[in-house]
Amino acid sequence: MIDYSKIQEIVQDIYDIKIQGATKIAKSAFQIVAEELGRQEFDTRDEVKTFVKEAFTMLRNARDTEPLMFNGIRYVFSKIDECTMEDKGAFQDFAKKTCEEFMTMIEDTQKKAIEMGKDILPDNAIVFNHCHSTSAIKTIIANRDNGKSVKVFNTETRPRCQGRLTSTDFVNAGIDDTMIPDASAASLLTKYNDFGVKVDAVILGCDCIKMDGDVFNKTGSDGICSTAFHNDIPVYIAGTFLKTDTEGAVKIEMRSADEVWAERPEGLKVLNPAFSRIPAIYITGIITEFGVIKPKDYKEELKKHYPWMLD
Repeated sequence: MIDYSKIQEIVQDIYDIKIQGATKIAKSAFQIVAEELGRQEFDTRDEVKTFVKEAFTMLRNARDTEPLMFNGIRYVFSKIDECTMEDKGAFQDFAKKTCEEFMTMIEDTQKKAIEMGKDILPDNAIVFNHCHSTSAIKTIIANRDNGKSVKVFNTETRPRCQGRLTSTDFVNAGIDDTMIPDASAASLLTKYNDFGVKVDAVILGCDCIKMDGDVFNKTGSDGICSTAFHNDIPVYIAGTFLKTDTEGAVKIEMRSADEVWAERPEGLKVLNPAFSRIPAIYITGIITEFGVIKPKDYKEELKKHYPWMLD
């Protein structure tokens, strides 16, 4: 009998945000399917295919705004649909290696994007960050490692306080970091702030890049980027082309009201969006594996480098 229990555990961890960040979510999805393909016994080739399809459908449904995972699922499905191997064992091994292949692609593109962004900051830079993104964190650290003096201000990122993970990562990396409440973000970014701070750049991660150069990131990102734009602070998005929503199907995920206030008064309504859309007009550049791309050029660059994503 096909066992989906390990898959369901990862699905729940993704939904509960125990696993978070687009890259970690995608890698965890492909890793668990690859592990289960290596662990489980299947009677037929069709059973293997059924397991892969069902497992990835479960994982896809865990979150609404994860095109990196969605594009990888499309990649794996296309490969196994094209595979003509009749031997069950060989087909099972092929499916496992295809999952591992996309995990390697994720790692390689992230490394290349970080390399492309390692000189994006001026020396003695003060950088603003929101939520928890391994790509954004590593890009900022890469600038420090490239000889720049870097200080970071980042939000606590309510309601789940993912900013605590970000601050922990920066402190552990030896980066001078200061956390601020979400509500203070706009005050810090304005040129009229009373903190004696002049932010040089905003660097955010992303969960989704739209074909028109708009970006989905943690709720509150739109206000941060709007304030930065109107105060002449450049905004950079750390991402890869693999995070592109080519089908226009990705939507803003709405989370449980309990995350905001579990013991709220009866009858109180709570709107708890997980993400917000950052209009392309606010974005100076998207840091990708093929360079820092202006939003207006994003679609053409995608066509050039990943035509398979548009098939």
